[in-house]
Formats: sequence, C-alpha cells, structure tokens
Amino acid sequence: MDKVSVVPIWVLLPGLDPYLWSDIVLSKIASKIGTPLFADKTTTCQGRLSFARMLVEPVEYEWIPYYCSECGKLGHEVSKCRVAKAKAKVVQPKVICNYTHHSNGRIWVVWNPATVYVRALEVHSQFIHGHILHHSTCMGSFVTFTYASNDSNVRRDLWSSLNRLIITICEWMVLGDFNVVRTIEEQLNDTPPCLSDLLDFNACFLHFALEDLQSSGCGFTWTNKQANTDKLWCKLDRALANHQWLAKFPATSVCFLAAGISDHSPVAVAIFQDMVPRGRFSFLNCWISEPFYSDTVQAVWAIHVPGSVMFRFFGKLRNVRKALQAMHKQKFSSVKQRASNAKQQLEECQVNLQLYPMATDLIQEEK
Repeated sequence: MDKVSVVPIWVLLPGLDPYLWSDIVLSKIASKIGTPLFADKTTTCQGRLSFARMLVEPVEYEWIPYYCSECGKLGHEVSKCRVAKAKAKVVQPKVICNYTHHSNGRIWVVWNPATVYVRALEVHSQFIHGHILHHSTCMGSFVTFTYASNDSNVRRDLWSSLNRLIITICEWMVLGDFNVVRTIEEQLNDTPPCLSDLLDFNACFLHFALEDLQSSGCGFTWTNKQANTDKLWCKLDRALANHQWLAKFPATSVCFLAAGISDHSPVAVAIFQDMVPRGRFSFLNCWISEPFYSDTVQAVWAIHVPGSVMFRFFGKLRNVRKALQAMHKQKFSSVKQRASNAKQQLEECQVNLQLYPMATDLIQEEK
C-alpha cells in the first residue's frame, strides 16, 4: 500500500467579482495556495455567486512562522507571549502593618507592586511612614498613614513622633484618622470638643506646615451610630499635605465616601486624575490665524512639568491642549456650527443651480 503524502483540499474563494469566474482566473488565484485541480460543478456553472470552490493540492512548506492566537502576531507561540503571561500572572498585593507596635495591628498599608513601590521608613503604634514611587511617572513622595489613639495623652506621643518626620524640602502627605477635630464646627453635638485637644492638634500641624487638601463628599467622617439626641457627628479623618506636595501634585483631590456599615467614611485620594484623557481633541487650522496663538503655545510649553522625559512631554501637551481649548472657547466657540451652516447653504445653492444653471444670483452666491 502506497503511503499518502499529499491530500487535496477544497478551498473557498468568497467575494469574487463576476469577471473573475473563469477557469483560468480561478486557477491562477488557487495557485497561490497550491496546485489547482478543478472547480466544483456549482462553481463551473456559476450556480452560486457567494463564493467559488476549488480543489487544490497544497504545497509542502519547509517552514511556517509561529502564530500567537493570544495577541494575533507572528513570530512566537502562545507559551512565549508576553501578553498571555501578563494576563496569566496574578499580581499579589504587598502589605505593611503595625502589629509589631500595636496588638491589634491598627494600620494596614496595602499596594499593588505593579503600580507603585512602597518603602516603609518608620512603623509606629499610631502611624506608618514611608516613601512611595509611582512606576509609570517615576515620581516619588513621602506619605504617612495615621490612626491616632482615643487617648489625648497617647496622641501627644503621635504629635511628637511626627515632629521627627517633618519633611521641609520634599513632598509630604499625612492622612488617616486623627481622632480629634480642628474646629468646633467639625463636631455636631450638644457637647463641645475638648479645647486643649483641639489646640494641640492645630498647633502641631501649623508647625508641620500642613494644610487640608481640597475635598468633597461627606463633611463629617465619623458617627457613633446612635439615634436621636445621642447622635454624634465629627470630622476625624482628613488628608493634609505641605506646599511642596501641592506644587508637585497640584491636581490632588480628596473625596470622603459614604460610611456604609462602618462608622468611618473611607477617603479616596486622586493624584493624577487630570492625566486621564477626557474625550477627543481636534486641532482647528483657524487657531493659527489668531495673533496670540504662537505666544500662547510657547508660554504654556515653557511651563516646567516634573517627572520622566515621556511624562514631561505628555504633561506639556496636556497643558497646551487646555490653553488652546480656553482660547477656542473665548474666540472660536461657534466655529464648527458656522462651518456646518456654511456647508449646508453651499449645498442648497448647488442644488438650486442644477435647476437654474444660468441664474446670476445663484452663481454669485456659490462663489
């Protein structure tokens, strides 16, 4: 019995124009795959025009490049695909807690190592202080996570410990539960807050040169969950930063979310939210005719943007986009509508010219 080395296969050729439905043309097309043998009966009599069907004896390839079904590229297999490995790899979060300094482990700092690198510099019973480096922007800063004690005497140890951490030349943010209010208005109850605690807290952060970051959401961040007259509302949680932080991250914003089943409101701090594209940006040629266009672009481009080379580049582009959008809003706000109206008038004029090709007024209007 002879060994079968080649097996003819049927090949479908969809979407062919009618003038290609000849034996010669179909054979030439099929020859790109192998040796054409013949077309089926329906193809020969053109009884089906959706596709042609040819029997082809395929050629034997010495080598076929690898094809990756995961990323759709040639040159490697799925087992060696970086996209597939990235999807398969589960990034385990990293954790720092203060169990070694407090029996309840009151503070947990959890982060995604694929996004940031966190280096703990000091762990305390009431705070964890460290340096955070953002991978994609190569921008770093100091952050202190706090959970102050309910005891005012113990809190004084927190204030004195934070005093050792004063960062005078670097960016610093302090956030968490401070268990004390800064003003009388931050506590809603018949019983006023302890004045000495309030003064200690304000004196501490005045000395640290820290200010509350711009915030939204819940004004009171803690409640005792009691009813009626026993209900107590306070702003115990906050996020503060120094001037260096605000200079480096001017778009930082804070949002205090609904407490849910907890007695504290979670706080979400957004640092790079203005880096997210907000819709499509279109450059209009009419901007170039504006006398202040060149000066505006040069002035905005000269503004310093910290970070890596690529981050600075995109940051400058973002600033230019904002400046041009502001200029557009001021002087070209209706340019698209005017262009659309002009196009519509031109088309209407040209339709009328088809009816009255020698009308002088229409010819002048088209010009």
